[in-house]
Amino acid sequence: MPEFRNSDMRLAIEEYVHNSKHRELLRLRYCDGYTYEEIAWRTDYSPQHVKAVCREYKNLLINRL
Repeated sequence: MPEFRNSDMRLAIEEYVHNSKHRELLRLRYCDGYTYEEIAWRTDYSPQHVKAVCREYKNLLINRL
């Protein structure tokens, strides 16, 4: 993912991601820099689920920044 300012990414996530659980996963990954495994451990999701959610929203967020 290209480098963006943390505040820009947080704003894009808040504005364009309507599911609150997905927003949490995306903030942990793209703003806080956690790995998929770390996020899975913190949220009780599988690493595969976390990766799928991040992949689903990645292009949307890049195009909005």
